[in-house]
Amino acid sequence: MSYNRGVPYRIPAPPAPEPEEAEHPYAAVLRAQRRRGRSVTAALVIVLAGGVAIAKVARSGAPPRRLALTEAVVLEAAGGARQTIDHARGRAHDAQAQFEQRVREAVGLDLAPRPDLGECPIALPAASTLSTGHAPAFPLLTLERVEIAATLPSQAVAGVLADVRRAEAHLASGRIAEATLYGRALDRPERFGYEVVLLARTSKRPRALSGNAYEPGEIDGRAFLYDFASNRVVCAGDVHAKSSKGISYTFSERVDAPVALGPTASMSEAIDDDMRLQTERAIIESLRWRAGPPELD
Repeated sequence: MSYNRGVPYRIPAPPAPEPEEAEHPYAAVLRAQRRRGRSVTAALVIVLAGGVAIAKVARSGAPPRRLALTEAVVLEAAGGARQTIDHARGRAHDAQAQFEQRVREAVGLDLAPRPDLGECPIALPAASTLSTGHAPAFPLLTLERVEIAATLPSQAVAGVLADVRRAEAHLASGRIAEATLYGRALDRPERFGYEVVLLARTSKRPRALSGNAYEPGEIDGRAFLYDFASNRVVCAGDVHAKSSKGISYTFSERVDAPVALGPTASMSEAIDDDMRLQTERAIIESLRWRAGPPELD
């Protein structure tokens, strides 16, 4: 496969290298718990193996008391896992309800950045890399004012609920130890963290015109930083982001290449990813101060 690099505009200097994306703290917690889960699973296997041996003794006429105890232990572990998972799901639904209520209140009160109230207590991570399909640097919900009355799906809560479903799949498959550890990790209050809500006043997506030309995108609005620990909007900032003047991308020149690898499709992906990155950078720059009601003139 041959590739050609299209550059619709010349860039005077190469961009600064992107910072390495920090690993989400939950990933490290879950990885450590999985290691412990393998140990617990091995212990359960030994217990169950012991139960099989006891069953053989039971067939020979010995009392089956230890077999019943083994089954009770397994059933109790499964019940505990189910309870933990259900509790995590309940916490997620409560977090979603609080998120929607507080965000609507912040918009209704027109909360604004207030330097006089001090610096924002939460520091957002560095913007993610310029790579198509790369995970966002932080949970971000973008909406327009007309959508504020509809459901406001928290991206952070959605991530927790997705992991709840994975925990249920482990439980359904009989992997009780791993399901329990998943549930316990999900039930940690700090699992939710924070989320940015960008209320757009004006918004225009970039549009690829061809393989070497595009209409730039732009977004203007106010960002609210919601803290799940305190269940409130803690910071606010005015955001303005637009597409870069130059976009670099690669595409296939082969006649049998799929449309998704062609010049126009590749350009479209590149400008969308650039717009995401520029929006993240503008949000990080804007969320410097605590949120409060607008100051009276």
